[in-house]
Amino acid sequence: MFELVALHETDPKRVAHFLEINRERFQPFAPTRTDHYFTPRHWREACKLAKAEWKDDKAYRFCIIHKGEEVIGKIDLDQVTRGPFMSAVLGYMLDRRHEGQSVMRRALDDVLDLAFGEFDLHRVQASIMPHNERSRTLIERLGFREIGLAERHLLLDGAWRDHVLYEKLAP
Repeated sequence: MFELVALHETDPKRVAHFLEINRERFQPFAPTRTDHYFTPRHWREACKLAKAEWKDDKAYRFCIIHKGEEVIGKIDLDQVTRGPFMSAVLGYMLDRRHEGQSVMRRALDDVLDLAFGEFDLHRVQASIMPHNERSRTLIERLGFREIGLAERHLLLDGAWRDHVLYEKLAP
C-alpha cells in the first residue's frame, strides 16, 4: 500500500505537489511559508540538502509513497544530536485522504525501528499542539510518554504556540 523512501530519493515535483494540495491543512501547524516553498525548484534544493544532512548524520527525512507514485506523507527525524544525548526530534504529516488507515502509525513504526536500530539513537522527542488530539493519541499508541507542556514553544502560522512534549527511549 505504501513505502517509506528517503526524501533525497523522492521526485521533488511529487513532494511539492503533496505540500501544495495540503497547504491549507498544514498551515496551522507549520512556520509561515512563502509561495516558493511549494515549488519543485525549492524541493530540488531541499532534497540535495536532505542528502547532505543524512550523510552528515544531522537529519533523516522520509516521504510516504502511495502505490509507488504519489507522496502522501512526510516524516523527519531532525536535529540529530550525538555525544551523550543521542537524540532526534520527530515531525510528521499525512494527507487527510489517507487518515484513519493506519498509514502513519505503520510508517512511524518503521522510522522508529530505524531510529533505535540503524541510526543508534537513545531518545526521540516530539512536540504536539495541545488541541491536536489525533496526533497525541497516535504518538501515545507508539509508546511515547508525555513529559510536559512547553509554553510558546514554536512560531507556527505567525504566532508562538504551546506544545505538549513527548519522548520515547530506545528499548
